[in-house]
Amino acid sequence: MPTMHETAAAILAPPKGMLVVDEYAEALVGADQAHSFAEAVLRTEGLSNYVSAVLLTPGTFAALGTTEAAPLIGVRMTSAEVDVPAGASFVEWRENLSPLDVPRGSVHVGVETLALGAAAAQAKGVLPVLTIAMPELGASSIGVTQAVTTNALLALRAELDRVGVDPHHLLLRINMVVPGLTNPVPADSEQVARRTVALLEKGVPAQTPGVLLLSGGQPLDRACAHLEAVASVPGQPWRVTFGFSRPLIAAAAEAWRRDADYERVLLDNCRQASEAVAAALVSGGAAS
Repeated sequence: MPTMHETAAAILAPPKGMLVVDEYAEALVGADQAHSFAEAVLRTEGLSNYVSAVLLTPGTFAALGTTEAAPLIGVRMTSAEVDVPAGASFVEWRENLSPLDVPRGSVHVGVETLALGAAAAQAKGVLPVLTIAMPELGASSIGVTQAVTTNALLALRAELDRVGVDPHHLLLRINMVVPGLTNPVPADSEQVARRTVALLEKGVPAQTPGVLLLSGGQPLDRACAHLEAVASVPGQPWRVTFGFSRPLIAAAAEAWRRDADYERVLLDNCRQASEAVAAALVSGGAAS
């Protein structure tokens, strides 16, 4: 079995990134068709040219079984207890609380579950990926996104330190700092990059090998422009790449439902994300 270091290096190998086929895919195609859609995604010829890893739900992973072919396959975990499915290259945790359920002075992420899960995974020699996703607050400003995400990241870092998680063997998947989807004041890529890098510098240990950026519901063109800008900032000690779901699979899922050429749509989307990382490589930024 590859080491955690080797798995992280494979996931971060530029200019590739992670494709997330999770509960959002189930919402797109229906729970009864989710496994078939994921299988169609994984057998898409040429996918590994742009995608180094695919994240699946436990149910989909169990239904599809293991594969020896690239890209690497990971599983989203549902509790801090780690019973790693045979064949999974990495495991991921994402536990968001509803804004209505967050106690005053607390954060929207279940940091205890994420930290305990990461510690348990490392004890078994399996790479953990931890996700922090900004809750959708509609018209929230970019400043609110930065504050909420920073608080969550700092709380997670403190909990990781408390339980003894090794930052060398860990990947973080986190939202970019952008305004809410219905906020009337847009943010340009330079602003998104500056605020996102400031967030990462404040909360991500320098020893952590890489950061995967979420799209946060942004359309693909905008998400890729912001990704390129963030990854182009020089001096970051970690690699930056994509960990997208919605902008990569939404149109492909619709094409698959209509028996259209979903593979072309999927590959075009993944290529666009990969090209954003490749462009950042040229500038000598954090994708390199």
